[in-house]
Amino acid sequence: MKAGVRGEYPSSIKGTPQGGVISPLLANIALDGFENLGYNQKVRTEYTHKGGKKSGKKYYKWSEGIRGIRYADDAVFICKPGADTKRLRKDIDKFLKSRGLRINETKTKVSKATDGFDFLGWRFRVNSRGVFKSTPSWENYADIKAKVKATWKNGTTTDARLKRIESQVRGWRQYHKNCDMSKHSLWSLNHWVWRKLRAEKRRMAIKEAEKARQMATRGKKPIQGAAKRQLTSEQVRKAFPKVSWKVNNHVMVRDDASPYNGNTSYWVGRNSKLYSGTTAEALRRQKNVCPHCNRFFMELDGAVELHHIDGNHNNWFRLNLVALHRECHQAQTVHQKRIVDGLVKRAVKA
Repeated sequence: MKAGVRGEYPSSIKGTPQGGVISPLLANIALDGFENLGYNQKVRTEYTHKGGKKSGKKYYKWSEGIRGIRYADDAVFICKPGADTKRLRKDIDKFLKSRGLRINETKTKVSKATDGFDFLGWRFRVNSRGVFKSTPSWENYADIKAKVKATWKNGTTTDARLKRIESQVRGWRQYHKNCDMSKHSLWSLNHWVWRKLRAEKRRMAIKEAEKARQMATRGKKPIQGAAKRQLTSEQVRKAFPKVSWKVNNHVMVRDDASPYNGNTSYWVGRNSKLYSGTTAEALRRQKNVCPHCNRFFMELDGAVELHHIDGNHNNWFRLNLVALHRECHQAQTVHQKRIVDGLVKRAVKA
């Protein structure tokens, strides 16, 4: 962290800012191996046979007592009953001290699994029936509602705001697709946007009616008909796209896996699970290979985009759709022609 840059700056006096783009990289370098603390601790766990001749009899197994999970500089340690948590804390302090770091006491706490804890925008908790579930944390839930409302209030045109909201809602639901989303349907937020959109259309109808002088009874607000309400509902439905979810379906990255170690098949398989619906079907059909450049789709390559072969974005027939890298998508003849036509039109207008 104190190293300079190419000799122009022999040493760094100030650290990186909070949330800086290089902060996660520095955290991964400094904290590599932190998640393995307590790995050698084993605990003796009691189990009961549920069937067969030994049904009801108890037996014991030695298993991993502590499991560490880290994402950049955020970490959580899951400890089984009987694990030595005091020893774990000493190991943590020793590990950080050797790197000139110390633990943040204000953000560190010990909690029971039945009380739950928040980690990376998720709420993890074991309920009274002993069932483990993950849900979006209430703080994260409040953030998406505030973000959508801010987009609506500060946006420009109606279509631009609805498109921006669609991107926000899809990203949020995609991030939480491995959580229990039964109580986080965003229904109240959906209805809030619907009422705002309907009120906006009513105001526009008043202005148009006053301008054209077509109102039979001046001074009264025109009542929106069923057809217009249906159109409003359709616009809001598109702004809140559905994403299928399955609770506790997340698979952690293997400890020895890295996008740079040549294990392409592993990362291609993980990357394909990030997509659903038509895009996922196209990836399966293409065996996760881009037909334009014949390279695998890797997470480092950026987003996968759907290309309509005939250029008609209303034709969603599956054989008309192909998954491409973003740069490969832009290189298609159909899109290149549109770019050239657009430049020619601008030149003519100028």
